Amino acid sequence: MKETVAGEYAVSASPRPSGVADRLDGRSLARRSQIVWAEHCSECAYPTCYASCSFYDPRPDLNCRRFVAGIEDAGEGLLRIRFRKWGKLEGQGTARLSPYADAGGRERLDAAIARGLARAPLSFQLKRSVAWRLNRRKARTPDLDPGLAVDAFVLEGWSNDARSHAFTITFLQAGPETAEGRALEGGTWQAHVRLGPDYGRHVLPVGAIAAAIRLDQPFLVQVEPVGEAEGIDVTLALADFVAFRDPADARVPASALASGGGSDLGPAPTLAKVLVWDLDETFWTGTLAEDGPEGVTPRPESIAALKVLDARGVLHSIASKNDANEALAALRRFGLDGYFLHPQVGWGPKSASVAVIAAALDLGLDSFVFVDDQAFERAEVSAAHPRVRILAHTEVRTLTQHPWFDHPPTPEAARRRSLYQAEAARGQAAEASGSDYLAFLRASRLVLDVRALDAGDVTRVHELSQRTNQLNFTGAKFTRAEVEAMAAPDLRYVRLTLRCADAWGDYGLIGFADLDLAVGELAAFFMSCRVQRKRVEHAAFAHMAGLLAAGGYANFAVRFHATERNGASVRLLEELGFARAGQGWSRPLGSPFAESDIVRLATVQHARAA
Repeated sequence: MKETVAGEYAVSASPRPSGVADRLDGRSLARRSQIVWAEHCSECAYPTCYASCSFYDPRPDLNCRRFVAGIEDAGEGLLRIRFRKWGKLEGQGTARLSPYADAGGRERLDAAIARGLARAPLSFQLKRSVAWRLNRRKARTPDLDPGLAVDAFVLEGWSNDARSHAFTITFLQAGPETAEGRALEGGTWQAHVRLGPDYGRHVLPVGAIAAAIRLDQPFLVQVEPVGEAEGIDVTLALADFVAFRDPADARVPASALASGGGSDLGPAPTLAKVLVWDLDETFWTGTLAEDGPEGVTPRPESIAALKVLDARGVLHSIASKNDANEALAALRRFGLDGYFLHPQVGWGPKSASVAVIAAALDLGLDSFVFVDDQAFERAEVSAAHPRVRILAHTEVRTLTQHPWFDHPPTPEAARRRSLYQAEAARGQAAEASGSDYLAFLRASRLVLDVRALDAGDVTRVHELSQRTNQLNFTGAKFTRAEVEAMAAPDLRYVRLTLRCADAWGDYGLIGFADLDLAVGELAAFFMSCRVQRKRVEHAAFAHMAGLLAAGGYANFAVRFHATERNGASVRLLEELGFARAGQGWSRPLGSPFAESDIVRLATVQHARAA
């Protein structure tokens, strides 16, 4: 069952692989639960995200477009999900079961109500209010027999993009409150699964889940891609707790029931995103107040853990009771100060330091781990923040093998710290500039580096073409062979790569343009949304306009093909002064591109065009 939304979105059918006819249904299932699924963001810092997140892209219902078109009803009980960056699927429910036929009837009724609401001649605000009330009603604990046996949690589905994707399935439950109103530690259980092009079924053993959370009480269950979510396209056939008609089915090992994408269904803890270090006798040997900055020495195992986990994308910070200047001087002495984000060094409670770090990073405390050599400090942080996981200093030696930090090493993970540092610097500069956004952009010292596509850029341009959807004028998804062919010399075309940097960091290769000099047309253009609205596009188009003007053209023509996901490209073309012309867009070359001077053009390399 999925949340009701105020808007109505077109259903986009997906190809169905072989084996779908064997999906679990009323012939094999006696009962199932009805978890209410909705879209969420893995990095969300609501409500400030709507103002601060550069990836915020509202749909007609004003919700962030974490999925391209929400949770799409693909018919026959199938749900299609096309992820955007940081998108994750989150459900509310209990594991209380109802007869399979009754559950299906409620889902059909719910879908009919949602369609009727979308088409009703009501104001948007009223539709949102009704949708909110319907979702609250669906999220209530169902009045069902709690004694019905649960056999397993089942996830069935496949990927629509010919790739295999890893996901984590996490069950979360808040702990009870004390008499003072403080929440105690709740339960968590996690498994890893994969969905590939072939139909796959993953059966999670109910015994392991029930050992961590109470299945008859409300809980959250999250299905989140491992790594980059942007562009992942999957269809789910079932995601619920079930009871099998044949008790023998419940005893079949998960590995025997899994097919298609493969699975890794053993229980796994929730991965941590932040490690907060104590300093004295934890990160280093010695006591700063007694030995001074020259008398402390980082433990070799601390340095090893710091660098390995940093490469995996784990963020590091400090909560230490010390003099801040002396502590930072000691870290600088060993060249390690740059690894720590928002370090909190002072004499207040360490729980307060952890809270400051969490607020600065906009990350939940359930993603934090705190390590300290003092039992008192560990207990103080745990009492104030039950969701923070605690480690003793004796466990530093095994941090890189700890399951909490079992992140896959990827290029994006290796850059995570630098991205946070750059964004923090940008945020400080933006706040200092007040409401004058253009003044902030000029102070950012944005630089656009335009180069000819060469063999060294093929991998990144291919990746961009596959992942870029919003700012992609034709929806082009070039194969690697096509990109390699474009890198070969061709006097008719100028194939340009766009790189960008600013005063706080390097964005890397963020765009590609295919300029056809024979007809004066931009044949293809796609650009990462990381630099959107920073006038980088204005500078890029001003440069290409100069190339076309030098070729004797009077107009700048753009080839365009509308897709379900590139509405942002239309807005960009309109902002740049283009108007629709037949199947494409055009603008006079004599008109300058406003504010293109905000971005400085670096050394330009496209000698083949000469």
